[in-house]
Amino acid sequence: MMLLRRLPTAREPRLYMALERTYLGYFKFLFIAIGTGLLSARLAVLFHALHYGHLAHFFTELFRLLTWPAIILVFLVGFWFMTDLEHIGKGITVAAKEIIDPRIYMAAERTFLAWVRTGIGLIAFGFVIEKFDFFLEQLSVMLHTKLTMGEGFSGMGIVFILLGVTNLVIGGINFIRTVRKVDQGEYHINKFLYGLYGVILLTITGVLAVMIIRVSP
Repeated sequence: MMLLRRLPTAREPRLYMALERTYLGYFKFLFIAIGTGLLSARLAVLFHALHYGHLAHFFTELFRLLTWPAIILVFLVGFWFMTDLEHIGKGITVAAKEIIDPRIYMAAERTFLAWVRTGIGLIAFGFVIEKFDFFLEQLSVMLHTKLTMGEGFSGMGIVFILLGVTNLVIGGINFIRTVRKVDQGEYHINKFLYGLYGVILLTITGVLAVMIIRVSP
């Protein structure tokens, strides 16, 4: 986004951290959109079983509207993030005194909290999806009808929970590493952590895409 807007840049720690927080917000928004789409698919199954055809159709369309654009955007946002990192890397080098500024520690804490918020949000959404699956299972017993969309219908909430836990772990490691580097009077991004998170993120997105294809109403 920075490159597209032609913003001036410098290899300054707070700029890297601000970029990190911004893209974490994007990813959180996109996965919440995917999760909302998955819940919509479940509501479509529920209303179809209850013979509310119009509502079932509405939630089916909402499922399609939310999930696939969000999945595609996850890949695009990941590409934009790497592009912005490269753009910042071409900026001027800041003085050493800028790195030991106390505000760097505060920026690191804000970034860590962004990781935590994203992780907790994804975990909570995963539990919502799993609980809704359990609700449909119990309701199907009461109504003596099938309220599932196949084997791929279950397990999607677990994927969100795992992604949320991944956010917490990587965010914690990144925070500890950042503080140690700043204490030493230096700072540079951890490309390995970014790469690892990117691989996990894209893998989970791919898994969700396959599961969604299998259960699409």
